[in-house]
Amino acid sequence: MCTTTTTTTTTTEAPEEILIPSLPNDVALQCLARVPRQYHSVLSAVSKPIRSLLSSPDFFADRSALNCTEHLLYLRIRTQDVQRHAVVGPKIYLLSDESGRKYTTEVWIFDCRFHKWERGPNMPTALKHTVGTVVLDGKIYVFGSLTSEGSWKDMFDTVAGRWEALSSPELTVYDKLVRGCGIRGGKVCVWVEGEELRFDPVTKTWEVFSLVLPEFSHKCEVNAVLCCCDDDIRTLKGFDERVGGGGGGFWKEIDLVNGGFSNDFSVVETVNVGGRLVILNSFLHDLSRYS
Repeated sequence: MCTTTTTTTTTTEAPEEILIPSLPNDVALQCLARVPRQYHSVLSAVSKPIRSLLSSPDFFADRSALNCTEHLLYLRIRTQDVQRHAVVGPKIYLLSDESGRKYTTEVWIFDCRFHKWERGPNMPTALKHTVGTVVLDGKIYVFGSLTSEGSWKDMFDTVAGRWEALSSPELTVYDKLVRGCGIRGGKVCVWVEGEELRFDPVTKTWEVFSLVLPEFSHKCEVNAVLCCCDDDIRTLKGFDERVGGGGGGFWKEIDLVNGGFSNDFSVVETVNVGGRLVILNSFLHDLSRYS
């Protein structure tokens, strides 16, 4: 007689880790999601479950649903390599331009939620001396230093995850020096010598306007006013096209809350943060005077 013994193995799932004692995890998650980002480093030291939660996709999804997401200001330390960046949502796109005296097309993406890097689709062409980037409706516009009939601009759709062709404006004179780019009135603007080129992403058409900007300035639109910060003459001016005779706009010098720039202040970037103009110094020391 043959006897057969059957062994059954059962797998027991590990119990869910408790976030906050005496509270269900779904309630605890709602509480923790409301804590401002500046205190997350303190929360991560409370327990391992909370530390794991702070870097999980579910946590950031709940913060977004509760409208608790925050804008954070990141400072990038300059290196010998020339690189341009763009910010879309929680991700920073690093567009390589010049590395070791060689022009590259590499794209790297940094996810601020999880502090991780990943490779992105390469740029179609290696733009020489990229002037800047503009972000509008989830699309990144990249511009080279000289206008031309060929390729001096590219556009990356972050939702579709691919580069797309961008039409060229019709100019009477090409090979003009590009002095900057930005957003004005929901359109992508490129500033060249004596002109402003506006691209409408809806109609995919360009318009050309006459506009003389300070030759060396950092530009940023805040509340429909184009702010230009000039290092050489140490002034801040604003251009509002809604006022002025004939609707042609009006330049006005803007007063700073601290009375002006000090002699050791060298502007490296101007940023619109929540409707406020933030001016960054090229040195990291004693920045508190300009906040």
